Amino acid sequence: MPTCFWTEVLVVTTWIRWSACALALALGLCAGRAQTMTSWQDEWLARFNRERTRAGAPPLRLSPVLVQVAQQQAEEMARGGRPLRAPSTETVTEWLRRVGYSAHDWREDLAVSNPAPEVVLVSSRGRSSSRVALDGRFRDLGVGTAAAGDGATLHVFLFGWHQGDYFADVTAGLHDRARAAAEMLSRVNDVRRRAGLPPVAPNPLLDRISQEHAEDMLARSYFGHDTPEGLGPAERARADGYRRYGIGENLVEQRFSVEEAFAAWMDSPGHRGNLLHPAWREMGLGIAVGAGYDAAPGGYRVIWVQSFGSGEAGLP
Repeated sequence: MPTCFWTEVLVVTTWIRWSACALALALGLCAGRAQTMTSWQDEWLARFNRERTRAGAPPLRLSPVLVQVAQQQAEEMARGGRPLRAPSTETVTEWLRRVGYSAHDWREDLAVSNPAPEVVLVSSRGRSSSRVALDGRFRDLGVGTAAAGDGATLHVFLFGWHQGDYFADVTAGLHDRARAAAEMLSRVNDVRRRAGLPPVAPNPLLDRISQEHAEDMLARSYFGHDTPEGLGPAERARADGYRRYGIGENLVEQRFSVEEAFAAWMDSPGHRGNLLHPAWREMGLGIAVGAGYDAAPGGYRVIWVQSFGSGEAGLP
């Protein structure tokens, strides 16, 4: 059965006071007031990335949609006057949704600088400024600036962890399909042996049949044993040249490791019964990874197909 594995992180707003000198020394941020908006953004990006390089974190990317949201936030906060109030987490999350940014998580920093150098305020939702800027999970940056009155400038820094980056991280171990198939075969045969059943052997044709069905579900945005044309596992197997008598199939999605997919099947009586069927002698595995229909945040999917065959023993 499909299972959603995404998590939404809720954070709490806290206010932390820094001196202007501490902020400047921490990030090396000393820029002229005559700079354009674009040069401000590029300058902050370069400064943040120098700090991240020293910390061993991957560089940030300037995201046009995060820039749009950060600028919107800066302008709305500046219009509200003093004291400056950041919009709620829910509000910023909705803005991100509207511009099409699929955030697994996001954080912000706010800085207000006055002509008087002792007046600087930095806010971070959930963590300190330096920890947000150096957190390698956040790869996208938006920068917004607005005049906050009395010669002060408000800076909004929006750090984004895109769902695509999160998805790439958690599925990195699935790119070696041969290794995943070998691990799954080992787990299946271990439980079959303990149940007193004969082992199953790998079958390249069942691998191909499984992979084709997984990729078809991803490409055509469905999930099930039957294709939109009504072709079930046996029909699809015969069409691909598998002429054995018996065919079994297990499906699961949104599992990011062999261990998770195998555990899901073993926890389901129907899937477990299929996996431990005494007639099976062969097995194939397919894994489709990528963007699909929006069944999960961002529309990123992992689809597993496990096919079993009766082998020569099942021929009439």
